[in-house]
Amino acid sequence: MRFALTDEHRELARTAHRLLAQRRGPFPPAFGTTPGPDRGLWRELAGLGLLGMTIPERLGGTGAGLLEAALVTEQAGATLPPVPYLPAAVAAAVLAEVHGGEGSGPGAVVLQGITDGSLLVVPAWETFPRTVVDRHRPDVLRLEPGQVSGALTAVPYGRDADVLLAVAGGSLVTLRLNGPGVRRAARAGLDVVEQVAAIELSAVDAQVLGPGEFDDRTLAAVRTLFAAELVGLAQESVDAAVAYAKERHQFGRPIGSFQAVKHTLADRHAQTDAARLLVHWAATTGDPDAARLAVQAAGDAADAASADNLQTHGGMGFTWEASAHVLLKRARARRALLGTSARQLDAIAGPFLDGRAPAADRTGVSPRPSSAASARPA
Repeated sequence: MRFALTDEHRELARTAHRLLAQRRGPFPPAFGTTPGPDRGLWRELAGLGLLGMTIPERLGGTGAGLLEAALVTEQAGATLPPVPYLPAAVAAAVLAEVHGGEGSGPGAVVLQGITDGSLLVVPAWETFPRTVVDRHRPDVLRLEPGQVSGALTAVPYGRDADVLLAVAGGSLVTLRLNGPGVRRAARAGLDVVEQVAAIELSAVDAQVLGPGEFDDRTLAAVRTLFAAELVGLAQESVDAAVAYAKERHQFGRPIGSFQAVKHTLADRHAQTDAARLLVHWAATTGDPDAARLAVQAAGDAADAASADNLQTHGGMGFTWEASAHVLLKRARARRALLGTSARQLDAIAGPFLDGRAPAADRTGVSPRPSSAASARPA
């Protein structure tokens, strides 16, 4: 299987990066503030068809595909604009997989709202299955006949979102956040760009969409989108560190000429590029295990690159005015949500360690490779 990017893919990525970078506002934001969502930018993204990329055309989306959605999500990770791109992309992917209808039904209106930019739809991460997030809280929301009650601690853009996608009582539900029974309060978060809010729900009307457990196809999409954002974050960190290493002089020469700096940045470049290839592999194959590998590799790349970017900037990197801390905090916030690298590796190794390893691992004889396992970059 080949997954080399086409000229159209590269142009899509360039267009998304250009728009998001131009419209992201002050970066870093003013000290002590977390920007609200830029609705104008959201509508502009919708006008370009960049919000419904994983939604099939029969449901009102562009039907571009997971690879195209991953390319745009990577640029959102690189630019960190004041819009919930990743949360909404995940919500769209989950809704599209669960809905699977012909343009009607309880999820169709929400999917249309995502596509045309009229709705900010965000997920309640803490209610998602443990196969997605580390800090899973299965009983935080109660589902009664047609209504949901409970308290959420940290919802991305929860202060301004229109619709919440959550798992309650073992079912996937959508909740309108602009009606009665909803109380919201902004909370301080580690991420200084993506605001979070606590939300209390009291007998809020809910649309039940289906089971709360995600199938393999849905898991693959969710993990791939997370990994894509992390790769973009890692690349931006590497680029920022390289740019600073070229212009900052010490002892009469750029600091990038010193081995301790240039070898470190070369390692981060190679690590980020390898993670990107895994993301493209996962997006092309739709394999949940490939997506798990991509999340693990991208998380490590973002963590290491953002930390080394800060160190390359020296004392300046620790100031609010520098952007290094913004990238580092996003990387650490995502890691807190998804779990450590060790957690990801444990999940990858699980099938091998519990006796379900491929035949080659038990007998030394290589089994015939599957199409996903034999995928290679062009």
